[in-house]
Amino acid sequence: MHRAGMVAIVGRPNVGKSSLLNELVGTSLSITSRKAQTTRHRILGVRTMPDHQILFVDTPGIQHLHQAALNRHLNKSAIGAMSDVDAVLWVIEARRLLPEDERVLSLLPLTLPVVVAMNKSDLLKTEREKAQAFAIAQALSEARSFSALVPVSAVKGFQVDVLANTIAGLLAEQPPLMEADAITDRSIRFLCAELIREKLFRLMGDEVPYEATVIIERFSEATPETRRIEIDATIVVARASQKPMVIGEGGERIRRIGSEARQDIIKLVEQPVHLQLWVKVKENWSDDDQAVRSFGYE
Repeated sequence: MHRAGMVAIVGRPNVGKSSLLNELVGTSLSITSRKAQTTRHRILGVRTMPDHQILFVDTPGIQHLHQAALNRHLNKSAIGAMSDVDAVLWVIEARRLLPEDERVLSLLPLTLPVVVAMNKSDLLKTEREKAQAFAIAQALSEARSFSALVPVSAVKGFQVDVLANTIAGLLAEQPPLMEADAITDRSIRFLCAELIREKLFRLMGDEVPYEATVIIERFSEATPETRRIEIDATIVVARASQKPMVIGEGGERIRRIGSEARQDIIKLVEQPVHLQLWVKVKENWSDDDQAVRSFGYE
């Protein structure tokens, strides 16, 4: 018996969806940071086991606090993902349920099986915190009929296999949908841009708002002459004042962003890499529908 299907991972920002996808797939596929909505695209991650294959679709965090063009596109992407799958994995924090979680709950389809992953359960230290988590689970069970509620920890790997096996049991009996060695449908070019953006977010902290994005201008495969992959990428910021912050004094910060991103890209492609970064200003691009689409957010 072999089961296979597609599962959308949904939830509000910063509940650990991308970290959970990476743990389920077994590789760092979706970038992570403390910034809300670090994930901006539907990213397919494939978990292949002897008895099942699950195609997980990581989605941007669903939020209703900001309604700039970029946020509208991200919400549309996340909600739309639930129309093309066989089941939904709703990720919440085990220790609290916020109004944003309840808004996501109202969007979950009634026609599909939904599994709740109560993430960050490793942070439940006291009996009071554990009792609160149990109360949340009980309240959710009374709100609607879920296929399962599973306490997990994406950071610790706690019960991630239990979660995957629970989801697999809800999928149809059928052969694998992708090759056994596939881990995603995204291109290397796309993944390189994401790795650069991850380093930008992590090294800049709150100095540069999350609107910053990365565009790959040139991606040249290694040749007998170059013996390395050559990548030219542009970091796009929303205000002129942010450009010198990204570059840093004497170019020190952008060199560090490039150096750390290059090391991760080398691990990804398993080849030498030359990475060149530039910074460009596109005023208020995140609230411009045409600019948002031109930067690849559909």
